[in-house]
Amino acid sequence: MGFVADTHVGPIISAQDVGRALSLLHPANPEILLLGGDYLCDSPRFINEAAAVLGDFASSVRYGAVAVLGNHDYSNDGCRVAAELERRGIRVLRNESTRVMTDAGDLWIAGIDDAILGAPDPNRTFAQIPENAAVVALWHEPDWAEEAGARGALLQLSGHSHGGQIRIPLIGNIAAPPGGRRYFAGLNAAVGMPVYTSRGVGIYRPPVRLRCPPEVTLVTLL
Repeated sequence: MGFVADTHVGPIISAQDVGRALSLLHPANPEILLLGGDYLCDSPRFINEAAAVLGDFASSVRYGAVAVLGNHDYSNDGCRVAAELERRGIRVLRNESTRVMTDAGDLWIAGIDDAILGAPDPNRTFAQIPENAAVVALWHEPDWAEEAGARGALLQLSGHSHGGQIRIPLIGNIAAPPGGRRYFAGLNAAVGMPVYTSRGVGIYRPPVRLRCPPEVTLVTLL
């Protein structure tokens, strides 16, 4: 699975920048693309180009792409963001789940709505998933991962924090936002469930990274 979050197409990060980042996943040939929210920032005028670059990559992925929305998507007309992603062939989940039928068996993606500007409902999200199913939770903010773990998810993928974006030696990160401070980067555990938080592709204010490089992620389920 390819996992990409926080592309933040806007005045600083261009769609071309995002395209170059996505190209790093090509050699691995991921079978599904999961998108963790915050695809643009600062203005709805960036919706089309943000969705286009993601849709172009998603069209080359065997099982397609599944996305959730983040707080920056909602603050820049979340309904339009979702509609444009869907128009580009990307399934957007808002308190919904979807089954992906793979050669190795069924995989369920549970997409929980944004915890800050959305209306997250984990119960509704997991209601349609069969008992003992293999479930990957997709939630923009990582810090409520226990909710997904308690409902049987085997893994949660999140973004939002940018990995802290600015990491000062001996001090640590100083820019992780609310909702992305407990599990602000990398692999952690919540009630025994792995939760992986991407450092993301883009940046937001302040427009700088320090000791916190951007990333796209390849996840292999065993």
